[in-house]
Amino acid sequence: MAAISRGGLNTIYALQRDADLQPGSIKKAIKDLVEDGLLERSDGAKRGRRAMALTKSGDRFLSEKWMTSLDPKREMESILRSATVALLMGDIGRSINFLMDAASEREKRQGPQQLRAPSSSARSPIEVHEEMRAVYENQRRVIEASLLRRFADELDKHAGAFTSTNVDRQNLPKKYKS
Repeated sequence: MAAISRGGLNTIYALQRDADLQPGSIKKAIKDLVEDGLLERSDGAKRGRRAMALTKSGDRFLSEKWMTSLDPKREMESILRSATVALLMGDIGRSINFLMDAASEREKRQGPQQLRAPSSSARSPIEVHEEMRAVYENQRRVIEASLLRRFADELDKHAGAFTSTNVDRQNLPKKYKS
């Protein structure tokens, strides 16, 4: 909803092209939003591209509920989309803090970083597989945490670039509050 109303992605094609959302995965959601009176679609335009816009109810819903998408335990793509929603809603501070929270969540769940050395007790191939998966998952979390912190730092460094939009300065790090 934020991508439509504040990001200018007001057609299914724009959502596919710029947000990497597949039409098949969002058509039902769009249909449900229309049925719930939160979104309206224009009649067909060129090549069947129908513009979308939030209704007053949709805009109110978005303003009141957007923060419910901020769950730092979700998978990486959801984290990135949620941080972007915070930016679209003009809350760079919350976006930065959310990215840092998501990085911390990944760091909390660290486990083995390498396979155990062979021991006198033999391990079955299934046990080795389980161990390889555990090491892989932990290495993935380390990489994700590092990237999330880097993204938060970059947003923090360039927070001034977002001041021309409707930025909520309340949640910005102290150095950006005026």
